[in-house]
Amino acid sequence: MRIRLVSIVLAALTLAAPVLASAQDAAVPMRDRTERIGLSGRRGPSLFRPGFAIAEYTGWASLRDSAVNLPWQSRDFATAELLIATPAGEVTGNCGGGQGHRNILGITFDRETLSYDCEYGGAAPADAGMGLALARGSILRRIQQPQRAGSLIWNGVEYRTETRRIGGLPFGGGSVMGYVITRDGIEIGGVDLNGMRPTFYLPPAGSTDRDAVAVFAISLWAFRDPANR
Repeated sequence: MRIRLVSIVLAALTLAAPVLASAQDAAVPMRDRTERIGLSGRRGPSLFRPGFAIAEYTGWASLRDSAVNLPWQSRDFATAELLIATPAGEVTGNCGGGQGHRNILGITFDRETLSYDCEYGGAAPADAGMGLALARGSILRRIQQPQRAGSLIWNGVEYRTETRRIGGLPFGGGSVMGYVITRDGIEIGGVDLNGMRPTFYLPPAGSTDRDAVAVFAISLWAFRDPANR
């Protein structure tokens, strides 16, 4: 009986191995290696804290933006408070940042570097933190959409992101269209903002990267980017 049980376990691991391998196979398009999930709305704790659901991840987000406009300078601010219920527990997030520019007679001649950061608490790892900044990108990519790049530290692992079109029309009309998330240079998830509602791409259930990618993607979606206002 014991030998038969061991054989069953080994067989199950053998069947699972190709699935786990394909999740990290850079030769396979990211959209074919991830779970595609649309954002669903749900009742939150208040009118200003609407709820959401993305697969097993639920919670609420409070998003705010503001601007200071002077004759020669303006600055856009964005803040977000998040609560994300994950299988490991409730993760809280406090995010904020912005970008300013100087102008004369309505002509912009100098822009500050965009800076947006998130601090996490609750069930998040002690080292968890996210940063997003302006990126240069190629000329074609800059024409397609504003360029941003950033990273998330989660349990000692660094996840990176950059703006990238995942689906929809090829040009965003000046808005950010989406983000792709990578680990060790391999695309493992992202969020598509180029549609009526955001679409999230998460690593398969059971992946050790799933929680981190979900928190990263939700944080990117929650950013009230000045380009998207």
